[in-house]
Amino acid sequence: MTLALKDFPAFVHEVHGHWPFPWQRDYLSNVLAEGRWLDLDIPTGLGKTTVIDVWAFLLAWQHTNSHDRTVPLRLFFVVDRRLVVDQAYDHAARLSAVLSSAPEGSVARRVGRALAELGGQGQELAVVRMRGGVDWASRWLSSPAQPAVVTSTVDQYGSRLLFRGYHTSPRMRPIDAALCGMDALVAVDEAHIALPLLVTAADCAAYQHTAAHPGFAGRAVQVVSLSATAATDPSRPRHQISDEDRRHDVAGKRLNAPRRITCLDAVGTQKDPATAFATGAVLALDVLMPLLQRPVAAIVANTIRTARATHHLLSQREDLEVVLLVGRSRALDRELLLAEKALKDLLAGVKPGRGKPLIVVATQTIEVGLDVSFAALITENASHAALVQRLGRLDRTGEQTLAPAIVLRATDGTGRAPIPVYGDVATRTWDWLTTHTPAVNLHEVDPGRLTDQLPRGLLVNPLTLPVLLEGIDTTLLNTPPPRTPVLHRTVLDAWTRTGPAPVPDQDVAPFLHGLDTSPEDVQVLWRADLPYTDGSPDVEQCALRMQQLPPHPGETLALPAAQLRRLLTQEPGDGDDTSDMEGTPHSEPAPTKHKRPPVMMPVMCWDDAEDRWLEVTAPHAIRPGSTVVLPSSLGGHDPYGWTGTHGAPVTDLGDFPPTRTTPAATPAGAAATRLDPAVLTVLAAGDTSLRTALDTAITTTAKQLTAGEEHPALLLGALLDTLLEHLNTRPGGPYTDLARLRLAELRAVQDWSLSPTGRTTTRGHVVLDPDTPHRLVLVPPHPAPGQAEHSAGVGDESADASSLTRPVPLSQHSRAVAERSAALATALNLPADLIDTLRTAGHAHDCGKSHPRFQCMLCAGDRLLADSLDEPLAKSGMDPADHTARRRAAHLAQWNTEMRHEALSALAVTAWLATDPDHPCGTDKDLLVHLVGAHHGHARALLPPVPDPQPQDVRCTMPDQQQITVNSAHMGIDWNGPDRFKALNHTYGPWGLALLETVLRLADMACSEEGT
Repeated sequence: MTLALKDFPAFVHEVHGHWPFPWQRDYLSNVLAEGRWLDLDIPTGLGKTTVIDVWAFLLAWQHTNSHDRTVPLRLFFVVDRRLVVDQAYDHAARLSAVLSSAPEGSVARRVGRALAELGGQGQELAVVRMRGGVDWASRWLSSPAQPAVVTSTVDQYGSRLLFRGYHTSPRMRPIDAALCGMDALVAVDEAHIALPLLVTAADCAAYQHTAAHPGFAGRAVQVVSLSATAATDPSRPRHQISDEDRRHDVAGKRLNAPRRITCLDAVGTQKDPATAFATGAVLALDVLMPLLQRPVAAIVANTIRTARATHHLLSQREDLEVVLLVGRSRALDRELLLAEKALKDLLAGVKPGRGKPLIVVATQTIEVGLDVSFAALITENASHAALVQRLGRLDRTGEQTLAPAIVLRATDGTGRAPIPVYGDVATRTWDWLTTHTPAVNLHEVDPGRLTDQLPRGLLVNPLTLPVLLEGIDTTLLNTPPPRTPVLHRTVLDAWTRTGPAPVPDQDVAPFLHGLDTSPEDVQVLWRADLPYTDGSPDVEQCALRMQQLPPHPGETLALPAAQLRRLLTQEPGDGDDTSDMEGTPHSEPAPTKHKRPPVMMPVMCWDDAEDRWLEVTAPHAIRPGSTVVLPSSLGGHDPYGWTGTHGAPVTDLGDFPPTRTTPAATPAGAAATRLDPAVLTVLAAGDTSLRTALDTAITTTAKQLTAGEEHPALLLGALLDTLLEHLNTRPGGPYTDLARLRLAELRAVQDWSLSPTGRTTTRGHVVLDPDTPHRLVLVPPHPAPGQAEHSAGVGDESADASSLTRPVPLSQHSRAVAERSAALATALNLPADLIDTLRTAGHAHDCGKSHPRFQCMLCAGDRLLADSLDEPLAKSGMDPADHTARRRAAHLAQWNTEMRHEALSALAVTAWLATDPDHPCGTDKDLLVHLVGAHHGHARALLPPVPDPQPQDVRCTMPDQQQITVNSAHMGIDWNGPDRFKALNHTYGPWGLALLETVLRLADMACSEEGT
């Protein structure tokens, strides 16, 4: 199998159906010649996402030609906005699909085969959206050796790089950091706003380069800016278009697109700037309509509130089809929106013969990631860079004879109406524009005069803009680069300490967005089954239900803390300046002297420090980085996204986590499903009568199950039939079909059990809640042997949470993890001694589970069963959703849930190494002890200091089959841990040590889910 550099154009043609532009072809050659990734200075619309194709081709080329690999295994494509459509993800997904199905002999087939060989698991290219979560099922990559394209925001990528992943479990942070900081290329789109991230990532690479082990110093993250105005070092070479691009048939048209700007001034036409923009946009649209060469136009606002005001006015018209795009929405709502015909037409390209004109009202989410072409544009005045991005969506292909754009100003920033998001920069940009094309005043506008002005507007395209800007200090027209703090080694060392984290803990937000910007968002979700009494939550029951079904990325929304506080306190909404930009300041009502503090509706919030759900009752307790769950009845979200106001109940999507197939998946792969009248009613957009009917049916069945009157399969079959009948006879809402599909799949399950350990590959488990008779939780059967199971709630947080998969003997699981760890290490081309260390760590990582009382807990608290086992278990087979059974098992076994089995494993490994075993353990014994102790995310730098209150001798079987006896009184007491952790960070670098942990931990997770 051969692959030559001259094959790149054919590769692009096979994947995307067109030949690369000259700049794209030359970029590949220049990257190789320079030996580093050049920053891009390429106009919008000329295919900067091709950097993905260049990366994949070079990675395959190096492997095929046996070159030392310098191209990273993972490409992170990072933007600074909340996106509705992710062009980079779609681009990479198309590439992945072609690589996996390309015919023999094609260039794409050769590239795909090389990437699959690199990953070592048969997959050519993984394409994922980075997401948050607290359990194993929420991880976004399953192998550190897998070539992957990962799309992300600045906050998502940057916080994970710095060991402080937003909205993730502290236990998962070392894995995220390793995947982001080693063997990674981070490409930042529109990097002029994300410059602090570029600088911080470059600083991280410099620290990793100081690792004493040469094999880890050279794997540090690499950075590339996809913006002409941002670079970590002004001396870095940039790649630009050439004369050949300007003469190119396709590229030349795009560079010469006839975009003409007219300025329309609506200042003072309305008291509220949002209303002024909305009414002005409607008038401007009426003027543009006769000039549209295709029936599609965009209206872009700076804030969500202004976009919604405009959408509200236009949606009342019957002569238009209007859609709203805002980035602050839940993932599943976005998927539903993108499945609508209007959006499909937009993404496919609106044809001239369309019936009603399609009008897209949007925020900054449209500036990046959306590869569409509008015939006309109306935009709120903004910064120069933002306007250029928005203009890039106007006549993107350069096919029109006139592409009119109206820049509309609704406030001049004086008085009590500041310009949100952009401030004085927008004023200076307006002044610059109006020196070239005088503004038309909306007070005096004559539609005919405005129509005449449009063809004479200012011509702005990639070729005319540099001439217009000659002699202009563009820094005055754009948001000034934020001040980025210096990343000192002491700060980095503190961040590497994820278990436990230091107190106080340095905030990472200034290193991602600069010192003058707002901290990160809060994560918000809605649940319909939270018990509230007199406006206050039942804290214990709410916490149990959230533990039963942890939050997942498909149901969450990232939001500035100030806007959530405003919703919960019902403060006036006029100051809501929420945009779809990350890291921009957000206003809050200024405290008024002698005014009472606002009364806030109590809500449940996840506390990272205490690892539990708590009630918060004061606005200041809603801190950036929090995860907050709201009752569905409160409102705040509609099918388009965040509303910021109380309204109709919000659909509870907790039962539909993202999967590798569809949201409903198959019965074997489905999540636990709540049969709760409140949840099903909001899913079906039902009324009180539906909820009453569902409540009666579920309560009756729950009582019959408790009494043992009939076989569970018969009772549940009848119940599911009844629920489906109710849903099928109602009009329903957007998610009714999803609910019907899930219930139908559960109906196909032939057998059900009430036993905590009764779940098999053919039998599901029913979780009864004795305190809530109208509620059942159904957990589908295990997947067939050989298929992985991704169950919510299986993770590293509690004593038993990593053992809640199919029953597996300890020896079998240990061998499987050992071999999987060695395979991943081999695929990463790690040295032989480190492969031996990882294999041995895999063998020994769970030996502490041999503790008799831990085995009793894995047997659901049945001591006689535990004593009768032929060999110890690694996994219990109990359901993560059955918290009652899990608590009962720990109580019967007298196992303190704060104790960690890996602490006992590390103690046993230390004693075993003292015997100088004749076993290939590698040369770094400290690393072996650390890997075993850290395989659930603790021991960075301390294990939880929880000894056994009822100590006893525990016999552990080691990798060489030697029996080592240790006393559980000493578990968790490891005063050498901090010094060992510091020395290992020096040897392998902060991200290198995390990578070694990641190899073992991802191997453990995969083998656990597969059932080995």
